[in-house]
Amino acid sequence: MTEPDTGRPFAGRERESARLRSLLAAAVAGDGGGFALRGAPGTGKTALLDHVVGSLPGHRIVRIRAAAAEAELPFSALHLLCSALAPDLAGLDRHRREALETAVALRPGPAPGRMLLLVGLVDLLARAAEAEPLLCVVDDAQWLDPASAGVLACAVTRVGALPVALGFAGRGEPFPGLPGVVLGGLAHADARRLFQAALRAPADAAVTDRIVAESRGVPGVLLDAAQATSAVETGGGYRVLPSAGAEVLALPPDSRALLVLAAAEPLGDPARLWRAAARLGIAVNAADRLESAGLVSFGTWVEFRRPALRSEIYGQASDRERRRAHAALAVAETEPDRQVWHRALALLGPDDAVAGDLVRAADSARHRGGLAAEAAFLERAALATARPGLRAERAIRAAEAHHAAGGTDGAVRLLAAAGLGSGGTAAHRVRARLAFDATRNRAAVEQLARSAAELAGGDPAPARSACLEALGAAAFTGHGDLVGAVLNRPCPSAGTDRLLDGVVRRCTAGYAAAVEPLKLALKTLDCDHEDNARARVLACLVAPELWDDAAWHELTHAELTRARSSGARAILPYALTHRALVEVHSGRFPAAQTFVTEARELTDAAGWAPFPHAAAVLAAWRGRAVPEPPHEGTGLAAALTRYAKAVLANAFGDYGEAVTATREVLDRDAPEWQGWSLVELVEGAARSGDHPTAAAALDRLCERAVLSGSDWALGAAARSRALLQHGPAAEDLYTEAIARLGRTRITTDVARAQLVYGEWLRRQGRRVDARRTLRAAHDSFTAMGADAFAQRAHRELLATGERARRRVPETRSQLTPQELRIALLARDGRSNPEIATALSISPRTVEYHLHKVFTKLAITSRTELHLVLAGCAD
Repeated sequence: MTEPDTGRPFAGRERESARLRSLLAAAVAGDGGGFALRGAPGTGKTALLDHVVGSLPGHRIVRIRAAAAEAELPFSALHLLCSALAPDLAGLDRHRREALETAVALRPGPAPGRMLLLVGLVDLLARAAEAEPLLCVVDDAQWLDPASAGVLACAVTRVGALPVALGFAGRGEPFPGLPGVVLGGLAHADARRLFQAALRAPADAAVTDRIVAESRGVPGVLLDAAQATSAVETGGGYRVLPSAGAEVLALPPDSRALLVLAAAEPLGDPARLWRAAARLGIAVNAADRLESAGLVSFGTWVEFRRPALRSEIYGQASDRERRRAHAALAVAETEPDRQVWHRALALLGPDDAVAGDLVRAADSARHRGGLAAEAAFLERAALATARPGLRAERAIRAAEAHHAAGGTDGAVRLLAAAGLGSGGTAAHRVRARLAFDATRNRAAVEQLARSAAELAGGDPAPARSACLEALGAAAFTGHGDLVGAVLNRPCPSAGTDRLLDGVVRRCTAGYAAAVEPLKLALKTLDCDHEDNARARVLACLVAPELWDDAAWHELTHAELTRARSSGARAILPYALTHRALVEVHSGRFPAAQTFVTEARELTDAAGWAPFPHAAAVLAAWRGRAVPEPPHEGTGLAAALTRYAKAVLANAFGDYGEAVTATREVLDRDAPEWQGWSLVELVEGAARSGDHPTAAAALDRLCERAVLSGSDWALGAAARSRALLQHGPAAEDLYTEAIARLGRTRITTDVARAQLVYGEWLRRQGRRVDARRTLRAAHDSFTAMGADAFAQRAHRELLATGERARRRVPETRSQLTPQELRIALLARDGRSNPEIATALSISPRTVEYHLHKVFTKLAITSRTELHLVLAGCAD
């Protein structure tokens, strides 16, 4: 089955989701057959299906989509379904197969009879559902050709006893007799959550409410509005973007002026609007023409027919009309920051007084609408400044705000517009950031380091931030040698000099020299101070280096929350990537995938270099091929890719490959979380017989573990030491590892320790003890989705002689109604053909269901059914 699209925003629909799951469960259990999902365009039918279907384990999913262009072609939709089930079609009885193939034009011949075609389709669906329950969903069912629709409607009534569900999603009333779900607009709170999730940046709350109201809660309209809304360019709701679109209708002058005024007022607040209208001398009855034309409604909200229409009308207005509207709104506005914004948009030329007010209001704008709003205010302030020097200074500050909010183009535009050339330390730093975002190469790190050195003797706050940024870039990319060459000494600053000192020591003097300063730095770091953003990002790198899982969890969670709430899109990909790695090692792979997807979307949209290492580590733990990083070299991305390859190799038992991937950690001591690779290297070398390499890696690992002193480090070291020990000493180390790791958040390492301990127990001939430990490992790996490790644990379980896990009789409550009926008939001595006849299903379907029954009840044959189903009535 395919995984859900975790990058797509989804909100609300709890009741509809539960109803759809209930219908699906009933259908595949033999108590249904079909369902319909109905709704107008944009109500989210496909998204709901993706959400529900993506959470169905153990189902075979077939999705087809009817097309308007093929609505007149007989059996065009049936052709798509047969193509999707081609292997099953080939195995049908010849007459039924030929009937289907002839109907869908895969074979020449006369049209088959309707009954033969129906029997063939039902047989095809039954065969496709033999291995696992089958869900066939037809999207855009309103475009089904009549011939396919007729056969599918009949098939719904014939598959009720099969583990098959036929779903139809479309507008209007597709298959009106079927039970189903009808989608309307989202509730306001859910619509608001959807819009904010699609924006992935803070937005002015009042503007968000206005857009949600104008959308009428229709998800498609909300997502289109979010896609058309740039976080920086809209400035948190302070700017309405001109855009080409529908022409403004021929209107009386007062109505046209009121329409432009409504488009320029971002909140949809009628009180503000009518105060401004009175300022312009617009009569109240000017609204009648707009309402009768269906453009705007005037009530509790001033609502446009759709959110995009506001921007389209604003874009169609002349510059003079827009300035006139904003001048009136400035007088009508009561909030200072909104008032100065309208004053700025009413300007015809520079005005230093307005520019100064914009700068002073930028901080308030940031608290209301995030960094994007601050960037918009500062940019407008630069444009409104008459004095060239001050204009350039404000342009640089605006460029920094644009960069922080993820606006690369805006930052470049402001630097160029200011005419700064190559001079100016602040400008150099912004350019260095832009270069690092785009490439993350050595030259960009050198630029950051030089800009930090230039600031070292000035204001302590920006000097500290620049030092931290350069250090983080050097550590992240593996260019620690630049620290000593360019940053001659840490920038002095109370509260964060320990972190600076510790990271410099880590890059220049090695792990042992840096551990204690870094531990102290994490304990004393002021995470609540707004100016410490770079320190917090750097601390997210330090925590896993120290094997401090609690600090790693707390720092990444707090930084991700802070970056989201402030709209710090330049930092957000780092926070997402670090958090994804936390989720991987905590065994929460779906959450990790969500963060990986979001980080990739952010970097792609901004044109930044990607963060590939979290995706590589996640793929390895899932037992999938590790993607190569886009750029070869050193640094965290390359190191974690090598670590990921070793994890995957050890999962599949390719221990020599694990050694090859990680052997180089013995030759270098870089801040690349090398302890993880040392763990993989010890296991790979020990299991492949390379004992000198295993011993060397173990010595390095144990040294780090003792210095760290955390349960994570000492537990990983104990597990690794056990691999090279024998007898009671080995067992003591295994149990110590499981106990220590069990006190951490690193559930992947707990399961790994249980796995290798279980393997050791089996090799000692202690099969019963081995089964218990291996089952725990297998269950953990299966629950988290670590498929390759789960398979390794399963193979070991089989080697202990286990065939099925024994469960208590209450397991029968896990059987579906269809499975229970079949199990009871089998318990009473009925053969598979007899059960098939009694339930009007095929013998192969009976066999499939009995296999599932045996698995759920932990038995191996039908002769044991009377034991686990004793006392269960028919």
